[in-house]
Amino acid sequence: MITMLRRGCLGVMAALFGALAPVAPAGAQAWPDRPVRLIIPFPPGGGTDVVARVAAQCMNLGQPIVIDNRAGAGGTIGTEAAAKAPADGYTLVSLTLSSAVLNTFLYNNLGFDTRRDLAAVAEIGRSPNIVTVRPNFPARDVRGLIEHARANPERVTYSSGGNGTIVHMSSVLFANMAGVRLQHVPFRGGGPALQSVMAGQVDLMIDALPVVGAAVRDGSIRGLAVTAAQRLPQFPDLPTVAESGLPGYETQNWFGIFAPARTPRAVVDRVAAEVARIARDPACRARLTDIGVEPTGLGPEPFTAFWDQELATWGPIVRDSGARVE
Repeated sequence: MITMLRRGCLGVMAALFGALAPVAPAGAQAWPDRPVRLIIPFPPGGGTDVVARVAAQCMNLGQPIVIDNRAGAGGTIGTEAAAKAPADGYTLVSLTLSSAVLNTFLYNNLGFDTRRDLAAVAEIGRSPNIVTVRPNFPARDVRGLIEHARANPERVTYSSGGNGTIVHMSSVLFANMAGVRLQHVPFRGGGPALQSVMAGQVDLMIDALPVVGAAVRDGSIRGLAVTAAQRLPQFPDLPTVAESGLPGYETQNWFGIFAPARTPRAVVDRVAAEVARIARDPACRARLTDIGVEPTGLGPEPFTAFWDQELATWGPIVRDSGARVE
């Protein structure tokens, strides 16, 4: 009798604790159980697109990563789509210095707060820029470019992937430091901007290696100098801008994966681990370095700290430049 009572009590207690224990929602499955969307806020062919596609092809999440090019308004359209997407792990976005930092200070009414509404997941890598000109441009080096621009104020044109992008601001910084006046010709992305220089329609473009590197190699455009502190192994014959007559001028772009704020930490960690693996994997690393990106693989905390540092650095520069986008 006592034994039966004990068994009955144990059964009641087990049922009670079972009712109180957390229960996974019906039908819940491990993430991801369907394709993951990766928004690229620029058209195909630009630096963000090229780097993000390499990263997506190298990542192994167990489900396809579907590329969604949402171009327009300097990257703000695609960024807003990501910022306002459900934080369920099925929307990621590839952002750069332009879209994650500069746009914060360039636009009066974005309709979202980049720092508040997005979370930094992982940095893919970093890339310096190359100063390039159309094939038949009269100047053969940076000194010649500056002299030509001084002799022809506002007649030397430069292209960019949109107002306020790092390509735009790199050229603004170059003009300010060189004391010249250039004419900006914005396009909807790095691909069309590059085509305009290759076709001889625009004189100048300062953009990242993933965008202009191949065109420099095949002679479609002429490289004058790299914007890094040292020469690049991919282009050992190209001097730095500082070597070429404009000391102190350095710019670089970086490429990262972001997610809507409040995306589950388990998802963030899984994606970050894949990006870190890419940075170590010899084949994936080689694919990135071949297009001029030095893989970093920074995880959420160090990448967030770097993001905040970039916001603090570029905010005053953008404000002092007077550049605004309505």
